[in-house]
Amino acid sequence: MKKFYMILAAIAAFAFSAQAQTEGTINVGDWDNASTYNGSYFDMAPTNFYIAHTGAQMIYTPDLLADMDGKQNVVITKLQFKFDCETWEDITRDVKIYLQETDATEFAVIEGIKQFFTFDTPVYEGQYDISLLDYYGDECTIEFPINFAFTPGKSLLVTMVFDAQDDDNCTSGSDYAPFYTSGITGKAMTYTDNWSSFVNYAQGEDFPDATATLGCGTNVALPVTQISYTYEEEPAEEGFFLVGSFNDWNQTAEGGRITFDENDQAEVEFEAGAEFKVITYDQDGSTIWFGGQDENNVGYFLINSDLLGVGIMTVQGDNGANFRVEEAGTYEINLAVLKDFNGAVVMTVNKKQPEAISTVGVDANADNAYYNLMGVKFNSMPTAAGIYIHNGKKIIVK
Repeated sequence: MKKFYMILAAIAAFAFSAQAQTEGTINVGDWDNASTYNGSYFDMAPTNFYIAHTGAQMIYTPDLLADMDGKQNVVITKLQFKFDCETWEDITRDVKIYLQETDATEFAVIEGIKQFFTFDTPVYEGQYDISLLDYYGDECTIEFPINFAFTPGKSLLVTMVFDAQDDDNCTSGSDYAPFYTSGITGKAMTYTDNWSSFVNYAQGEDFPDATATLGCGTNVALPVTQISYTYEEEPAEEGFFLVGSFNDWNQTAEGGRITFDENDQAEVEFEAGAEFKVITYDQDGSTIWFGGQDENNVGYFLINSDLLGVGIMTVQGDNGANFRVEEAGTYEINLAVLKDFNGAVVMTVNKKQPEAISTVGVDANADNAYYNLMGVKFNSMPTAAGIYIHNGKKIIVK
C-alpha cells in the first residue's frame, strides 16, 4: 500500500482542548448610579450598622444571573455592596457568608409566615473593621472574596451574618449609613438583635419563622450587588479538521467538514478535483489554516516537491494553499505533531484502493526506506541524530 508524506511548518501554538479562563461581573441594580435606601433603618440587606447583630438572606434568581447561562465551570469569586456613609463611628464586625444553590425563587410561606432557609458551612469568615469617620459623606464599597462553584440556571442564596464584638458597638439611629437598594423587593429578609447572633437564632426553636416580634423584616429589597465570577470558555472547536467539499467550500458540518478522531486520523471519500484544507482553531476561536499563512494570506508548507505525487497537489486558493485530489476514491489521512521537533507536523495520505495508486509520491513501504523531515531518502537507518519517517511511523535517532 503506497503513501506519501508531507512535513508542514508548525503554527505557533495548537489549541487542541485548551480552555481560556475568563472573568465576568453581574450587577444587580444600578451599580454606578444607585439611589439611597428609603425604607426602615433596620430592615436593609446585607446589614445595617445600627444594630450589634444582624443577619440577612438574599435570593438572586436565575433571571438576575442570566449572564452566566451557557458558561462552563463558573466560580463566584467576590461579592460587593455599596452604602452611603453619613455617620462617624468606628465599626467592628465579625462576618460569616454562606452561599447555596437552590431551585427556589421565593421564600417559603407556611401558615402565612415567611420562612428563612437553613444554612450550614460558611464560605467566608473574617473581621470587618472600619472607621466611618474617614468616609463621612462618601460612598463606600465593601467586598468579600469568595470561592464558590456555581451552576448557571440555579438561584443563588446568600446568607450574611454580621456580629459586633460587644453589644454596644452600633451607630446612633440619628446617623445615616444605608446600603443602596436595587428596588427588587421580596427577595431578601433580615434579622436584627442587639444581644444574639442570627447563627444562634438559626439554632433555636423559633427558626425558621420570620416574624416582626422576632426582629425580622420580610419584604426587604435586594441590595445593589456586584457579583464577580470566573468561567472557562470552550474554544469554538478542538483539534484538526478537513474543510472543503469536497468541491463545495463550506466550513459548516453540512458542507463537508471531516473531523479527525482521537488518534488524529480521518477517512474521506473524495470526488475527482475536490479541494480541502486542514485547519485547527486558536484559543480565541479563530480559524488557523494548517501550516499558517504569510502576509499575503497564502498558506506556506515546508514540503519537498518530490513528495507530492500527481494524485494530490497543492494549489493556491483565495485563502491560501489548498490540497486538491485528482482521482476520486477513499483516502486515509493521518496527522502527527512532532512536539520534540519544534512542533512540526507530519501528514500522511493513503489512497485505500490498491488499484489506483497515481497519488504516489514516495513508496515508503515498498522500499523500507527512511525519510528525514525535508523528504530526503535514506536506504538504511540513518545514524545522524534526528527525526525520520519509516513505514509511516516517526523514528527518533539520538
